[in-house]
Amino acid sequence: MPEGDTIHRLAAMLRPRLEGAALEAVATRAARGEPLREHGPMRADALRARGKHLLMELTGPDDTPWLLRTHLGMWGTWHEYARGAEWSKPAHQAHAVLTLEDRMLVCFHPRELAWRWMPAVGAEAADVERLDARVGPDLLAAEVDVDAVVARVRRDAAADRPLADVLLDQSLAAGIGNVYKSELLFLHGCHPRTPVGRVSDPVLRALYADAVRLLRRNLRPGPRITRERAEPDAFLYVYGREGEACRRCAAVVRRALLGQHGRATWWCPVCQPEGVAGSSRNPGGVRPDQ
Repeated sequence: MPEGDTIHRLAAMLRPRLEGAALEAVATRAARGEPLREHGPMRADALRARGKHLLMELTGPDDTPWLLRTHLGMWGTWHEYARGAEWSKPAHQAHAVLTLEDRMLVCFHPRELAWRWMPAVGAEAADVERLDARVGPDLLAAEVDVDAVVARVRRDAAADRPLADVLLDQSLAAGIGNVYKSELLFLHGCHPRTPVGRVSDPVLRALYADAVRLLRRNLRPGPRITRERAEPDAFLYVYGREGEACRRCAAVVRRALLGQHGRATWWCPVCQPEGVAGSSRNPGGVRPDQ
């Protein structure tokens, strides 16, 4: 599943191509196995990210506002092709096709796609209200309030729920994916199975504050980096490094399928001992890289 910074970077890439552009045709597929439905020509207006959701505001020839919302999930992608070029994926996997004068933008195999008439004002209307009910504050939003996120976690997450699940729960805060989950827990010395009720508010706040910091840091081009002093091809602390030496203590990094959905999780058994509730020190509760 893409991290929140991936979707914000995608929005930044698509925005100059789409915003204000005349679309010769728009087509969407309501569900797998159903045909593409043609919606005719439209004008592309605003485009923005909301957590892991990409929101495109469109206007029809009769000035009717529409919203195209996609959530890519594990396998979804947006592709760009010249008109007439062969697609790299089968046409039956295309769930949205936007046709411009000189190119086509195609969304393949998204986890979710919603095509909505917006009865009020663009993307601030009904679909986003429904989205707000299931998606927490976007950690990349300029106005994000980390203290409000902590309060939301305390209110909505069961005390015995493990941190590995809490951090991935997009209804609590949107933007953290599997990479940041493992990296944040390492940075703050938290074992992934630690129940959130055993974690202090300062540690919980530090986890989400570092999530904001790292997500914003990685909006720039290039590889995703969580280390304070990254070396070439050594950008992360534990994610994807099963069996390798911890960059802090040289213990062997472990991996297991943990949590409600059995997501792969990496951690250091020495820096993140089970039964320890973590640290709120900065940066991330660990010594700077040696």
